[in-house]
Amino acid sequence: MERSEASAKPAAKERGPATVLVVDDELLARETLRDLLEAQGYDVITVVDADGAFQHLDEADLVLLDAMLPGKDGWAVCREIKDDVDPLLPIIMVTARTGPEDIVRTFEAGADDYVAKPFQTAELTARIESRLRTRRAEQALQDANRQASELADQNYRLYEQARQDAEERTALLRELDHRVRNNLSVIMGLVGMERNRTPPRSTEEALASLESRLRAFLMVYEALRRRGYRGVPLREIAERLAQRLRNARDPDGAIDLQVGGQEVTVDEHTGFALGLALNEVVANALRHGAGTSGSRVTLDVQPAGDAVRIRIADDGPGIPPGTNLHVKGSGLSVVRALVEGELGGAMSIATPGDGTGTVVTLTAPFGGKAA
Repeated sequence: MERSEASAKPAAKERGPATVLVVDDELLARETLRDLLEAQGYDVITVVDADGAFQHLDEADLVLLDAMLPGKDGWAVCREIKDDVDPLLPIIMVTARTGPEDIVRTFEAGADDYVAKPFQTAELTARIESRLRTRRAEQALQDANRQASELADQNYRLYEQARQDAEERTALLRELDHRVRNNLSVIMGLVGMERNRTPPRSTEEALASLESRLRAFLMVYEALRRRGYRGVPLREIAERLAQRLRNARDPDGAIDLQVGGQEVTVDEHTGFALGLALNEVVANALRHGAGTSGSRVTLDVQPAGDAVRIRIADDGPGIPPGTNLHVKGSGLSVVRALVEGELGGAMSIATPGDGTGTVVTLTAPFGGKAA
């Protein structure tokens, strides 16, 4: 196998002379073609047989292929290159056999052109240049198609991203609309219950009660927002609500307030309902149950199977016998509407056997997870 010194280079060239692979078993023919082609400015690789040809196909821009090779002949080599390697690689058969059947055989093997021996230098050069122009045009078309495909892929990705962004924005707007409507419904419900309270309270008392409920609502919302709308920390809400209510009623800290249990994260709907319910029960415990210095109010939050249980206890005088616990629009009616009506849970009120203190237990479907 022989090879010119200037021919070692990669197949895909952006610039520089074309590389011609000469496949011929005759030394004189190889040397003649190499000298001729290098004089025309081409890089040249010369090999003697099919095995050598296949070793250098990836470096060639065009193949000059002798028909009569030892072992595998030129027609078989041509067919294999076109079928298995590169159907667009230009192949010019160089042969002394120019009968009609030989020409037909040459083109049936997939050759792009042929040159009869002996050949004229100008004719050979013209045929090589013609095939190289076609080759360059095909490569340019392939590059254009590849770039168009890449651009189409990029445009598709941009479109998909824009579509996903639009869907996310639409979903966010739907979620915001849903939350605003739900929150306004809860607020309107609280106002409606206060308006329908029997017997009605004074305007000052009614406004103070509504303000307290709205503050509780805002506290739950702030905790929900801090957590990226991924749930409401119920024990944290219970502690913050209790501290706010105690500070408003007992700024000197005479009432012993204790909040215990396990942190439980509940969903948004459960968090708002239980936060508002806790506001009513704890305010009632501080107002009626723990009325003297040294009295105690305790809160305990626990998961209980598939539910969450909150126990609010005070050591006050307890609920007098015969007390109406179903006053329309009262705090207890609000709690029942939230816990039993909204959440499908339960509320129980008990007084210990000694007749003192009150224990309110709220139980609601879990709607979240224990910490």
